[in-house]
Amino acid sequence: MVVKSNGFSFKARVVALALGLSLPGMALLPCGPAFAQSIVASANGDPITTLDVAEREKLLRVLGEPSSPAATLESLIKSRIQAGEINKYGIKVTSADFGPAVQYYAERAHISTEALSARLNAAHLDKKHMENFFSIHTAFNIYARARNRAVEVSQSEIDAELAHDKKLANQQTYVIRQVLLAVPPETGVAGLEQAAKQMEALHTRFTDCETGAKLVAEYPNLVVREPITRSSSQLNDQLTGMLDKLPVGHLSPASRDSTGIVALALCSRTAAKSDAGREAAQQRIMARNVQKEADKLYKELRANAVVVTAKK
Repeated sequence: MVVKSNGFSFKARVVALALGLSLPGMALLPCGPAFAQSIVASANGDPITTLDVAEREKLLRVLGEPSSPAATLESLIKSRIQAGEINKYGIKVTSADFGPAVQYYAERAHISTEALSARLNAAHLDKKHMENFFSIHTAFNIYARARNRAVEVSQSEIDAELAHDKKLANQQTYVIRQVLLAVPPETGVAGLEQAAKQMEALHTRFTDCETGAKLVAEYPNLVVREPITRSSSQLNDQLTGMLDKLPVGHLSPASRDSTGIVALALCSRTAAKSDAGREAAQQRIMARNVQKEADKLYKELRANAVVVTAKK
């Protein structure tokens, strides 16, 4: 399937609720928007419209990136140029590959990936535009890594990263399941109040994941998601702190989301293997090094690109 400039839906489900969504493999091909708009510029012949600019400005604001008219246009030019390059090689990505991209922008904004995910979900952005943005970023970094296989991480760099982030050196592994009591919108406040009472009852009855999952037979609106494994380095301090105090097999405090009342079930909590921290540190450093290579590669492509802006 071809990814257009407005792309696929992006489900920003990262660590906080332990959710993930895989999409089919996607080839990245720049092409025009689905609706007729005024063209404000083109990059290597690929047009950029007023609709593109409006959507990108909103996305950049949420990411905490510069969003002036000039910065917004340059961001779109970058996406067009990068997409044109990676499509020469048929690079395909799925949403499972988005982790480093989300982490990159979270670090730039000095927030956690969970906080960034919450921002993206709450902003009511055009999902297709957002999906394509992360797809292009991810695929271009894969391309940059393939061109620079000599990029490695030294043991001294790993030691420094572990010293900087003590959390990496004391890894825990958690198996968690999301527990949802769905509330149809038409039930309103009464539906939420009923679900809240049901969740209170579940906190007493849900004492391990195996038997707890069978409670769906008694609650028509109960959904227990498949278990997902996460390490402490993948979660923020607030969430790991909560999981470390939560008795294994029990539910976390409930919260409300757009679908109903939700909680997390802690199925298991174990010490990670001894080298897990070093592996996490290595991956983090590698992602930063690859990003540097991607930035250098794009600088070369930008210098040779044909960019035309419309006269005002």
